[in-house]
Amino acid sequence: MTYYRVIKINPTSRAELPKPALTGDAVLLEDRVMVWDEKLADDLLKSEFYGKPMSKGLQLSLAETRYLLGKKILCVNDVKNKKRISISRFRRKAKSIQPDFDLRFTVYDDLKNRGMIVKTGFKYGAHFRVYGDNPDKTHSKLLVHSVPKNFVSPWPEISRAVRLAHGVKKEMLFARVVNDWVEYIRIGRVRP
Repeated sequence: MTYYRVIKINPTSRAELPKPALTGDAVLLEDRVMVWDEKLADDLLKSEFYGKPMSKGLQLSLAETRYLLGKKILCVNDVKNKKRISISRFRRKAKSIQPDFDLRFTVYDDLKNRGMIVKTGFKYGAHFRVYGDNPDKTHSKLLVHSVPKNFVSPWPEISRAVRLAHGVKKEMLFARVVNDWVEYIRIGRVRP
């Protein structure tokens, strides 16, 4: 028999990282956003570890891009017509790529506002992996999966997520979104 402990938690961060100093443009390709300006890309990566370095630029996730748009750090241009994209137009485009974009972004935004460093959790089967301190000096301790207010799941799926998280020495959090408020629920195996 397997036992689980379910606890509401309030994730916080010890990270004291500088905010990005530069502002600039990014380009929306089909389903991703690229920063080609090397100085801006370097600033975004070094300040709060945004994006994934590519050959001569930085690839940003949709959530990272929306967050940086909201903070007026980035302006995003459409690669096809070279026109600026408003936040609302970007949101519509993001939702066409990720139908649950609003849910994910609500959690991403909340984690960033708590001072967390948030990266994609795709390879771990979660929406995000979260760092409370500099990712160059520490491993992520948390995997976070965004779920709606009325989320229901069979226990085998919950168990799979928790076991995967434990297998990579992380804790599994489900971020339950209720309107614009986020409740974090940690689920972990208990060995009697």
